[in-house]
Amino acid sequence: MVDDVKRSTTGKGGPIIGRRELLAGFAAGTAGAVIGSPAILRAQPATMTVPNSGGALEEAFKVAYFEPFTAKTGIKILGAPYMDTARVKAMVENNAVDVDILNIDATEAAALARMGLLEPIDYDVIDKSKLMPEAPREHYMLVDVAAYVMAWNTGSFNAKNRPKDWSEFFDPEAKEGQRSLWKLAPQTLEVAALGGGQKRESLYPIDLDLAFKQLDKVKNDLTWWTSGAQGAQLIIGGEVDVGTVWNGRVYKPKEDGAPVDYTFDHALYVCDAMVIPKGAKNKKQAMELLAVMLDKNNQATFSKQLPYGPVNTEAFALLSEAELARLPNSPQNSKTAVFQDFDYWAEHGPAVFERFNSWLLG
Repeated sequence: MVDDVKRSTTGKGGPIIGRRELLAGFAAGTAGAVIGSPAILRAQPATMTVPNSGGALEEAFKVAYFEPFTAKTGIKILGAPYMDTARVKAMVENNAVDVDILNIDATEAAALARMGLLEPIDYDVIDKSKLMPEAPREHYMLVDVAAYVMAWNTGSFNAKNRPKDWSEFFDPEAKEGQRSLWKLAPQTLEVAALGGGQKRESLYPIDLDLAFKQLDKVKNDLTWWTSGAQGAQLIIGGEVDVGTVWNGRVYKPKEDGAPVDYTFDHALYVCDAMVIPKGAKNKKQAMELLAVMLDKNNQATFSKQLPYGPVNTEAFALLSEAELARLPNSPQNSKTAVFQDFDYWAEHGPAVFERFNSWLLG
């Protein structure tokens, strides 16, 4: 789950989430299997390196996951800067893997898996019986749930008269006002297709003709954003009346009294994943860390630190009503949401990116 409260190469420790500027590079590279080197018997490592998005996400990881793992194993976790698809690909293909397990956007994880650059997840070590069905994958694991949501400036709309769904968001005649969208194909095309009437139960493959038709409708009333901080500020500052943003970017400003509100209705779930690059030297310990990250108590601790939902369903029972209310995938907030199909973007991303970028120039 990767630009807002969490992810941020341009300030990932920002308001609380910095998430997906990094996806722009995920289409780089071509598929190709990589053969790992033979396993070598190793002593227990003193440290393990875990690249991540930094900022508030890394702090939450430390409290919820890294410190419990160190207490259990004695292995100290060292953070490192976020590694995007291209960097992981280069590291693996050059037999230069010097990290153990890394935090990455789920669409990038799916792309790396498709390229054959990841170790398979060991489900003898990791119990997936209590995980939501979307979380466990063959070569990557979802570890939290964030949301691409509709938000509005409270000077322009309130909870009753704001666009009731994506259909009204993409209809300037139904709701007047300046809109904002992320200037990237993933997530933006999903909500555009939903705005055109594509059902969330059958959102993939995305009806691209329908999605671009909706974008055409708002082109004259549209402001683009390219970072989570910018997306939030456009709405908070009143430069746009209603727009898209990651929930972590507007949670804290809303709590602090800024003129912004948002809804989880019809949200698109976007996630952080953990992956183990092929050839990782401490693969066994990496699997053990992943198991610690999926423990219900540790997942609940994480969700208390940041407004991202757990993937272990038993964690919800450990959270208060107030804590559940701020999480995208809590029972009360998940009735109309849909998970992004990460594998769709891994397979079709380059072609869809090309069409989206051509539309921007048209």
